[in-house]
Amino acid sequence: MVLWLTGVPGLVEEVADELWAVLPGARVVDPGPLEGLEGAGASGLRELEASPGWRGLVATAAAELVAWRSERLVVPRPVLDQRLWSVVEAGLLRAGLDAALVELDADDEDVRRRVRAARVAVEPRLREVEQHATARSWLRARADVVVETTGLSAPQVARRVAGRLGMDAGVR
Repeated sequence: MVLWLTGVPGLVEEVADELWAVLPGARVVDPGPLEGLEGAGASGLRELEASPGWRGLVATAAAELVAWRSERLVVPRPVLDQRLWSVVEAGLLRAGLDAALVELDADDEDVRRRVRAARVAVEPRLREVEQHATARSWLRARADVVVETTGLSAPQVARRVAGRLGMDAGVR
């Protein structure tokens, strides 16, 4: 099982950490470490992540990790392009993995407050807020679970996600 968390920048990572803490057999995997590629630059990275090869690589890597450790993967990675999600999801399903897209949403002011409070990559994350607002309609329609997070802490959100996915019986 792959739980793909998208939505509120910063909160996605916090909720992933909380899910790791409460769900037995969960492992957090962020497929974004290539962000540090020397010389790629932001536009080069966006181009790489938009390529069919990258999308396939993400699905293949997730399948290999699950096969190796037989764990649930929790992936805290914004997916703001519907085509990207379709390719990743198809790759996960071809590999025999269940995939749940989890949309963590909040009103725009709450999102901006969280981003500013985190004080990490504030400007890029604020730009991501605008991209998320554009993607919100397809995410809400396509997500397996949508959790309204306005005013909730990361542990509260993690418990709601686990409950909505029927995984709360094994919560630590």
